[in-house]
Amino acid sequence: MMKKSVAMLAVCMLAQSHLAIAAGTPAPQEINIVLLGTKGGPSLLNTARLPQATALTIGDKIWLIDAGYGASLQLVKNGIPLRNINTILLTHLHSDHILDYPSLLMNAWASGLKDHTIQVYGPPGTQAMTKASWKVFDRDITLRMEEEGKPDPRNLVKAIDIGQGVIYKDELVTISALKVPHSPFPDGEAFAYRFDTQGKRIVFSGDTSWFPPLATFAQGADILVHEAVHVPSVAKLANSIGNGKTLAEAIASHHTTIEDVGKIARESHVKKLVLSHLVPATVADDVWQQEAMKNYPGPVIVGHDNMTISVP
Repeated sequence: MMKKSVAMLAVCMLAQSHLAIAAGTPAPQEINIVLLGTKGGPSLLNTARLPQATALTIGDKIWLIDAGYGASLQLVKNGIPLRNINTILLTHLHSDHILDYPSLLMNAWASGLKDHTIQVYGPPGTQAMTKASWKVFDRDITLRMEEEGKPDPRNLVKAIDIGQGVIYKDELVTISALKVPHSPFPDGEAFAYRFDTQGKRIVFSGDTSWFPPLATFAQGADILVHEAVHVPSVAKLANSIGNGKTLAEAIASHHTTIEDVGKIARESHVKKLVLSHLVPATVADDVWQQEAMKNYPGPVIVGHDNMTISVP
């Protein structure tokens, strides 16, 4: 009897699936977050953590959030073809988030980008930076177009300076941007991004100091990827450099302490918190987790380079 019931259930589910397809309902797409670079700041102290870059894949669609140094190589390591990138979103224009942006465009072109346009969204200055990148590589582009018959890459990338609100929407995903405070950038030059797709919500904080509106923006998110700074470790590191107090105060005021990250996660009722853009990158995982869990009772993942997180 049990076997018959299970068989009948399977038949019903299969029939419903065929009906959904017939009705034009898109099949659910697998969602993955791939952490490519998880340290904050542009310095390269070792190869354990590279500067900030994250990929979000939904089915065969690829979004890249920030392009810190090494992003191109990390994408290749994770089996993500550069020529298949659909969209790049830049949270702000600090070098640890954009150093690989020009090479990413060139590498995507060199590896076969030709059949679609990469959309690039970012704060004011993104268009100008993109145009400047093309100027740097103008001679190489011209020669390769003439000798190899390649398409003009400048026609395959569209950069857009954004403001707050919905910046992109199609049948699969809605992407929204929230202005966040990240001094010394003026208001409107740093953003958090939210992806709403297939009933799921994924939020990337970008670089931000403590900002309660982010909790509203991220409300009910399945995953919140948030930057974090561990102030005691920053102070210790800064003292070893020489301009300790000034540097430590600057870093702490421009970013969110790990305790406050926990508060944002709690107030936004997110299902899972992922820590990235870690400052400093040398703090142990258990320290990050313990500090975040002082204010957030849910699961906390300390991000590492080349870590893939599935969105259930």
